[in-house]
Amino acid sequence: MKINDTITLKEGKWEAGICPRLGANIVYLKFDGKNILRPLKDEKDLEANPYIQGAPILLPANRTYLGKFTFEGIEYTLPINEERTNSHLHGIVHTKSFDLVEANDEYVIAKYSNHGECYPFNFDLTVKYAIDAAGLTAEYTITNTDKKNMPYTFCLHSTFMQPESFTMPVGYKQETVNDIPTGEYLPLTEQETKYISGSPSKDLNVCGYYISRANIATIDNIMFAVSDNFDHWITYNAQGKRNFICIEPQAGDVNGLNTPDGYKVLTPGESTTYMTRYFN
Repeated sequence: MKINDTITLKEGKWEAGICPRLGANIVYLKFDGKNILRPLKDEKDLEANPYIQGAPILLPANRTYLGKFTFEGIEYTLPINEERTNSHLHGIVHTKSFDLVEANDEYVIAKYSNHGECYPFNFDLTVKYAIDAAGLTAEYTITNTDKKNMPYTFCLHSTFMQPESFTMPVGYKQETVNDIPTGEYLPLTEQETKYISGSPSKDLNVCGYYISRANIATIDNIMFAVSDNFDHWITYNAQGKRNFICIEPQAGDVNGLNTPDGYKVLTPGESTTYMTRYFN
């Protein structure tokens, strides 16, 4: 089923579909006719789980415990949308319609301006997807358009088709209780150590929050490179039973808005750019 408003980018063996209306998400990404990311086949799938198709944009990233955080002496409240952990989960930027700025056969630029609707700070988020014969590059530029400093965490819920083997350059794992970090870090288990050199994901529970050791993961023969300002890798694969694996670059900690030094800050008028590249 074709998703309305999808913009197609194609070069060589690479093809991508981008939908600004659906959170500027990558509706599909293919190399040599094979899906690399889990494609969005029907918009109804977003109702069941909006996070496991393409690479949804998360701001603030992951969980904010109790939906509350304090910054520069002011307490802010976010809606609790995950009752199991009593947390605000993943923000709602991924649900917003982005304005199409520019598009041609080689790139798409889309922009969303927040005025408190999805986060209690004003910001612009501009996304550029550019394709070439070797792969797809994505750039995400966040600009603080508010008159006050803006704390944030940022993640891409990159959802790949389940590979035969993957690598992910992970360091220490965050200890968690009910998916909320305790502030302690744990050494990697024997299974997690294999993520660094190569591991299957089918029928394995690949799930955790990790300090980043480097900026390139692999999914079979596809390379997934991210910019150095991502400092964590998050992973989830529904215990290897649903034919996908999420390998997510993240800036800031899980529950980072409630953690000292767990978040990033943009001053008024300041911008920062995060980058990912899928290539072979």
